Amino acid sequence: MKKLRVACGKALALCLCLVFAGFLCACKDQSMVGDDLSAARTAVSLRNWSLAERLLERYLREARDADLRWEAWQQLLVVLNAAGQEPRATLECLETMLAEFADNDARSAVILRRMGEVNEGMRRYGRAADAWNAYIGLGGLSTEQTVDGYRRLAAMQFNLRRFDAGEDTLQQCLALPMADHDKIMCMYDLADQNMARERWQEVSDLCQQILDSDPDKTLRGLTGYLLADALEQLGKTKEALKYFELARDDYPNPSVIDNRIAHLRKKLKK
Repeated sequence: MKKLRVACGKALALCLCLVFAGFLCACKDQSMVGDDLSAARTAVSLRNWSLAERLLERYLREARDADLRWEAWQQLLVVLNAAGQEPRATLECLETMLAEFADNDARSAVILRRMGEVNEGMRRYGRAADAWNAYIGLGGLSTEQTVDGYRRLAAMQFNLRRFDAGEDTLQQCLALPMADHDKIMCMYDLADQNMARERWQEVSDLCQQILDSDPDKTLRGLTGYLLADALEQLGKTKEALKYFELARDDYPNPSVIDNRIAHLRKKLKK
């Protein structure tokens, strides 16, 4: 019986040693993983992109902390961009991130916005539209983010020549439960799209609404130009000249309006 107690005691001690050793190994492994992230930060600061990329990829294979993984992914995006990698590499990274953080709207917003921008730069307008469409469906977006998302989606639909879809998107933006001045740029984009579709009266009506809302100087100049252009197309030359003259000082490039003013004055003298 005494020998049995001794044997059991030794076995228990051995088990405790093994558990403790396992704990130490786990701590060591996590410490090593953490060291990869620290080393990657240093590599990024030294602009050693290839080393930073290797360290971050290894870190992401093993790390489990969500916040630190988010930091590592963000760092990897910086590295891929700085190293001159193909945009496709960035998109692959973003797609993996989106799958990982799908249940976090705030982080998904950052990812989808970047996906939209990268696809726009690659002229992959369909993919960009998909990203912006998903973006505006997220919760917790600010007023500015929401309006910008609708505008970007409509712009992609316009580039795809899906004019009715683009118009519907902008109308949805205008129907959002927010102050009119917050979504005024959606109205301007709608006027601009109607201009491209030669719907002069719709342009005139929308522009007049914008001007009546007391927009800022830049928007007042841009809207005044659109209104004057639409009025000229409608054959209302005197009104067009009036609005070109009113918009001149507020328009980003006054020399463009000077040419239109000179043309209309000459036309009225005939």
